[in-house]
Amino acid sequence: MAATLLAMAASAGAPAEEVLQVAITDTAPPFAYRDDKGALKGFNVDLVYALCQRLQRQCKIEVLRFPEVIPAVGGGRYDLGVANTLRTPEREKLVRFSRVIWRSTSSLIGHRELGGSPPSALLKRETTCAIAGTRQFTWLGENTQTPPLAASGNQELLKLLGQNQCALALMPTQQALVFLQGKEGQAFAYIGAPLAESGLGGDVHMVLRPGNDSLKAEVDNALDALIRDGTHDRLSRRHFPYSIL
Repeated sequence: MAATLLAMAASAGAPAEEVLQVAITDTAPPFAYRDDKGALKGFNVDLVYALCQRLQRQCKIEVLRFPEVIPAVGGGRYDLGVANTLRTPEREKLVRFSRVIWRSTSSLIGHRELGGSPPSALLKRETTCAIAGTRQFTWLGENTQTPPLAASGNQELLKLLGQNQCALALMPTQQALVFLQGKEGQAFAYIGAPLAESGLGGDVHMVLRPGNDSLKAEVDNALDALIRDGTHDRLSRRHFPYSIL
């Protein structure tokens, strides 16, 4: 069941038709996650709040699973989707894309002792896992002898890794940071260099429902302003020890 939050309205008297319907995920720390009290936190959440304030629009935020976001936005149920989405020709047929909001790579995560072996050799012999429906999952299917295990989100993915059901997890580099810095991740490390080829890295965007050029222009202009005045960098450094744009 999708949880619903109401973002702060920059204009308390905004009419109902001005409310932006926003789809977001909550299983990708430090971008979007639930804290111990169940509150929605993370860089993506902070950026949505800042965007709505800059647009002077009220935003209704609903939490969806990652595979649901693009179909829901493309089908017109939501105006905006924020789910760490890379631009691909297939996705361009379904949704519009905002300007770049951060840049990504992917990394293999595994037990530290695996770091002494070439990743290419590990992929031939070890069990792997990734989130279903992602480019990481597709890439593993194309580059391993054994099909990867599918996870529904980062929490399940890291659970598979921690329970040794898979030896290597392929996931966005930044999303692995919180796990590796925490107590449960001390036995694990990045294995090999970050990967950016074949869609494993690149420019990350918000997605917008098709057929509304004015909304895309509004969102892009607001994002540009947040980057120019330093708001984007200030928000990102709440969650990362480095710039992500």
